[in-house]
Amino acid sequence: MGSSYGPLSIGQVFPQPVMQQEELSVKRRFPATFYNPLSLIGIVIAVFNVGLILFFTVVETLTKHPKPYADVIIFIILPVFVLCGLALFVIGVIRERRRMKAGRPAERLPVIDFNDPSQRITMALLGTGFVLLSLLYAFISFNAYEYVESDTFCGMLCHRVMGPESTAHGFSPHAEINCVVCHVGSGAKHFFLSKLNGTRQLYALVFDKYKRPIPVPVKDLRPAEDTCKTCHGVQYALSEKLDTRRHFLSDARNTEWTIYLLLKMGTGRIETEKPPRVHWHATVAKEIRYFAADRKRLVIPWIQATGYDGKERVYRSTDSKATDEELSRAEKRVMDCIDCHNRTGHFFRPPDQVLNAYLQERLIDPSLPEIKSIAMKALEKSYDSGQAGRNGIREIIMGFYEKTYPELSSSKKAEIEKAVKEVQTIYGRNYDPAMKVSWRSFPDNAGHMYSPGCFRCHDGRHVSSDGKVLSRDCSLCHLLITRAGDRSKGQVLLTTAAYPHPVDVGDSYKEMNCSDCHGTNN
Repeated sequence: MGSSYGPLSIGQVFPQPVMQQEELSVKRRFPATFYNPLSLIGIVIAVFNVGLILFFTVVETLTKHPKPYADVIIFIILPVFVLCGLALFVIGVIRERRRMKAGRPAERLPVIDFNDPSQRITMALLGTGFVLLSLLYAFISFNAYEYVESDTFCGMLCHRVMGPESTAHGFSPHAEINCVVCHVGSGAKHFFLSKLNGTRQLYALVFDKYKRPIPVPVKDLRPAEDTCKTCHGVQYALSEKLDTRRHFLSDARNTEWTIYLLLKMGTGRIETEKPPRVHWHATVAKEIRYFAADRKRLVIPWIQATGYDGKERVYRSTDSKATDEELSRAEKRVMDCIDCHNRTGHFFRPPDQVLNAYLQERLIDPSLPEIKSIAMKALEKSYDSGQAGRNGIREIIMGFYEKTYPELSSSKKAEIEKAVKEVQTIYGRNYDPAMKVSWRSFPDNAGHMYSPGCFRCHDGRHVSSDGKVLSRDCSLCHLLITRAGDRSKGQVLLTTAAYPHPVDVGDSYKEMNCSDCHGTNN
């Protein structure tokens, strides 16, 4: 019997249920507008940088000395990237919502089928690439985090004009302390203050408007409480310290002259509540305030000392012509470590001082006649460039011995050559003709030989209203010690002695400051 129906298809024999696309898809936890490529990229960026924030926070927590730029990177720079990722996410959501309202098909995420061998390989390559790029990004971020706090960044790349200061810092007692620790400090506040000041410096650098040498930023230096005392927390104080100082005179024999100074460091005691300080200025005085009439703080006409008993005493310089009204309006500063130890991170040493050290250590042969005198002459001569300075030093020293001591120039040629190289090294560390840098531009106030230093206040001319004078007596701070007794019998006695001058200049040195002859203006 024939049928009016045609042959049946497989679908008609085994009918399949018709399912909508939404029923075939996996149930979603978030609104459909969240599922788009742009939002996905934004979420990846945000989550990854949140991870970096957590990583750097842990590193900084475990670090003994927190890094000055750490807060800025952790709490400002990286959060900016997080916000950028979140912004991409929001833009993607808004864009997707507008598409759906316009009736356009939603922007679908790619469908991944791991049963397809080609898709498996593609996803494996993409996943591996993503992991490697993420590790590379983390590595670069961490090294950038370290580099912006390095001395290379501060002294060479970012501030090339600071080359001399960078060199001096490299040979200072604080060579292992990064520039930013003292010049920037931790926290976003100090970062922004330094960068605002850096904007002005950048303009001066680009348009060649900067001074030569670069002025010391005395006014902008952070107080010692934030810098020095974070490491130099004094717990013990010694009553005296014996210091041996060797000098070489500028005569034909480079005569060695040794003195022994007993430095009065403070009261020797140990306390837990209020540890003693090193100097009288902090041991006896609770606070010392002063007014400086010049930018370098070398002229100080007014001083106020407050004792721990609360009593105040004001000293005024008899040389000052400032009126009471002018002094009352003047900006006062609380004295701290930096007021005396102002070059502790960047020493540009006087040739006399550094040559003494080189001769003492025999880096320069002290048996070479007049070597100190001729070396000082070579160092102090003005040159047009660093290379010209090195060439000039060689010509001056070699020419001097060839002309004055021709036989010695042959018999001690090796010693003279070594002396030339060492003097050139001294020149490279302490002079820079391009920036007009030398020790004369940067007086060191820790002492009184080459700058007024202590005698800025202790000059015998600062008098209080009740007649007390800030003495300039040398024994106030140190005593000159000599040895007496028969050493062959094991008898050695240390006694005090009068302060001599190595060269006979009469009694003038008793009234003059050392820096009047040895200082930057001579």
